[in-house]
Amino acid sequence: MIIGAIETRELLMRYTAAVLFVLLLFAVAGCEGKYTKPDVPPSVGKLPENITYTGSIPCADCRLQMLAVTLFENRTFRLKRVYVGLRAGGNKTQYDLGRWRRKGDRLVLDNGERWPLQFRYVSGDEIRMLDQRGNEIVSKLDYSLRKTPFVDMLQGPLTMRGEFLYLADAFTFKECRTGKNYPLMFETPDAAVEKQYLALRPGVGKPVLATLKGRFVMRKPEKGSVPREHIVVQSFKNFWPGGTCKEPGSSAVTLSGTYWRVISIAGSSDVLKKSGKVPNLVFSLYGDSVKGFTGCNSLMGSYANGAATLSFSKLATTRMACPGKSGKVEQAFLTALNKTAGWKITGKTLELFDGRNRRLMRLKAG
Repeated sequence: MIIGAIETRELLMRYTAAVLFVLLLFAVAGCEGKYTKPDVPPSVGKLPENITYTGSIPCADCRLQMLAVTLFENRTFRLKRVYVGLRAGGNKTQYDLGRWRRKGDRLVLDNGERWPLQFRYVSGDEIRMLDQRGNEIVSKLDYSLRKTPFVDMLQGPLTMRGEFLYLADAFTFKECRTGKNYPLMFETPDAAVEKQYLALRPGVGKPVLATLKGRFVMRKPEKGSVPREHIVVQSFKNFWPGGTCKEPGSSAVTLSGTYWRVISIAGSSDVLKKSGKVPNLVFSLYGDSVKGFTGCNSLMGSYANGAATLSFSKLATTRMACPGKSGKVEQAFLTALNKTAGWKITGKTLELFDGRNRRLMRLKAG
């Protein structure tokens, strides 16, 4: 009996140790950023047709990049990036949105820019990030996102462009990237916005293109009705009279929202011509983010600009090896971006200058 009791106690101790070990593994995974706390409780807006994928992917300019993507049943998506442990210090969070589509074994996230974010379906619960052109990222590092047991609504806030309408004492907003209409609410009522809209509208019941910063929340439009998503305006940016979602503003080429391909880099134009791979940039219309291609790797980061000033920060690339001329082009391209202090557009040509007004690079629209 004594021997049996001892064996039972030993088995119990081994079972307890195994359970503690499994819990420890989950705790470590959480510390490494494998799990991100949802923006809102999982019960809010949870539908079987909506799916959230999360994961931590490599980051060249930070410790890791925590990525969350929610695919909604209406074929729209929202995305959240958290850059953890930036070299400059601290973390940075960015949101994005648009429409998604499935192309064979590929998931394509189209946010209105030239190069959509693409993934390959590995299984029903896993997707793996592809490079800017939809090719596999050749790396032993983990570029996968995995399905979560909850739906994260990814509220924002983020800057959005859309058609603003005020009618029958109600505000609505048709967001350009998704094409979806949302009731609009203001954190702080602003009579000046209503007054400006009424002065700019082309006619009664006609919208005016606008830019605003807001977040998504679930609200009942009226008592007893079914909850639906609203946009809560945190700050109203400006109106764009005469613009539409397809034509945001003037027909003239603008810095943001244009696909810029490099045509020359100071001191490296010969290498650029021989490499056969052309770097490019796209400045977001909806915030301070910039994306592009270095001639070898995908590029992402932030930018700030004034009437004649321009600077880049938090630039990061994927980590594919860049042998030969492609590596030299990438190095020259990134060096020019890091030195950029000014810009000028002439026709369809963008020129970047350093702090002493020396031209670093020329880019062409389209």
